[in-house]
Amino acid sequence: MSSMRQGSSYSSTSQFSSLKYVEPPLCKCEVPAFLRTSRTVEHYGWKFWGCRFYQKNVKDSGCGFFQWFNDEDDKERMPGGERMKIGDLEAALDGTKLELKSALRELKLKKKELKEVKMELNEGRRRMKNLCILCFFLFAINLYLIRV
Repeated sequence: MSSMRQGSSYSSTSQFSSLKYVEPPLCKCEVPAFLRTSRTVEHYGWKFWGCRFYQKNVKDSGCGFFQWFNDEDDKERMPGGERMKIGDLEAALDGTKLELKSALRELKLKKKELKEVKMELNEGRRRMKNLCILCFFLFAINLYLIRV
């Protein structure tokens, strides 16, 4: 396993065959390239050699070395239609994630509105209770004044 971290890689010619060693090419940094997997829609799942110092979304990382991994079995493993299905599913998943975020924001707003309505309702109940108490005392005073 540590040999794979060193830039070595293995590929399989079939599901049940033994692994065979594939010598990695040297990148422009003069170190063995790292075997990576493409995530683009057009080449989804294809393997390629890239500079081991490359970091996604980091400007000027690595030497920019790129070379397709030329194991024919690997290229045949995922036909174009399957790559498109995976790409479509990933796009649908991204859309669903955005919808979920939007729904969660809306839920948060609705919870805030509900809290405000509950506070208004409680305030209305408190006022109604105070008004009932006031009416009771006015009624009691009125009865007292009528008897006197």
